Amino acid sequence: MRVIDNAPLGNPPTIVFCVASSHTMVVDALYVKIRSDGAVGIGRANIGDAEITLGYGEAHMIAAALEKLAQTARSYKQVYHKTTDVGAGNKIEFERAEDGTISISGDRQQYYCSESEIRELAEKLKRLPPVEVAPASDYAQKITPSQGYSIEVTNAGQAMRLKLGEAALVKTAVQNSLDSRYFDEEMVIGERTLRVERSSDLKWQLSDKSTTVKFTAYEVEALIAGLHNGILDVVMDVVKSLGSDDLADIRVKSQVQRIEQDATKLLKEHKRAKSIVRNLTKNARKIMGPGEDADARTHRFIEMCIFVHGKTEPPIHGPLLDLLSDTFTGAKR
Repeated sequence: MRVIDNAPLGNPPTIVFCVASSHTMVVDALYVKIRSDGAVGIGRANIGDAEITLGYGEAHMIAAALEKLAQTARSYKQVYHKTTDVGAGNKIEFERAEDGTISISGDRQQYYCSESEIRELAEKLKRLPPVEVAPASDYAQKITPSQGYSIEVTNAGQAMRLKLGEAALVKTAVQNSLDSRYFDEEMVIGERTLRVERSSDLKWQLSDKSTTVKFTAYEVEALIAGLHNGILDVVMDVVKSLGSDDLADIRVKSQVQRIEQDATKLLKEHKRAKSIVRNLTKNARKIMGPGEDADARTHRFIEMCIFVHGKTEPPIHGPLLDLLSDTFTGAKR
């Protein structure tokens, strides 16, 4: 408000009300939070997790989409498909209607925002503080083989050792749980029972009869990467030990023959013994032989373990997986 006192003598001064320009106004802003599970939530006047949710690593992509939304004056719509399994939906929509109304929606929530608010939200997402999270190697890593165990999973002071075949099945189970809201798988492998659980509040845990190792949504993808890299390291140690000289082919054939002979003994009169042995020896030959990169060999080993656990009868799971674990850690039987 301003008072203009240049009126003729005897007349009251003129009072003028002025509204500040939009760039100086304080505008509403959606809140931004990093949740305890590591995901990012944005919203307004919410309680709990009733908000738009995105992965921490997706924040910069959402910020870019918001900036484009703010810059586009005409009718505009963009759909962003999430790359992480967080929230109640798998996409976030940005829209500017013909009348200029701007909205952002996702996870059953919708917020109407001013252009200034959208720009402020983009800035907040670009300035998120770093979140301390252990790298993949701190969750699962190769250890010196001992009593058949070659991979160790650790978190929050808890540790569990796994055989190579067990690690392959745990990695598969955790990966399978990512696109679910609840997951519970119990794997009986010989005399050991391993359990992979995902609760509805985005918490994971791996357990056997004596140990439970827990993970949050923000940690679980690093766990999967750690398991994969740990398996790769162990498998490649054996591949490298076979050498690349003129005798390498003989060493590979010897290892494949060992799998063939030991598997045949384990299966005895099993009606599908020949086809099972054929599957194992064919894949073992490709894993140990020349011509495949480390990642392809790792995927093939994991597929061997999935075949045993998923396509054969439970009584032979343990012995066959132990055979594969021992062979690919260089253990003697």
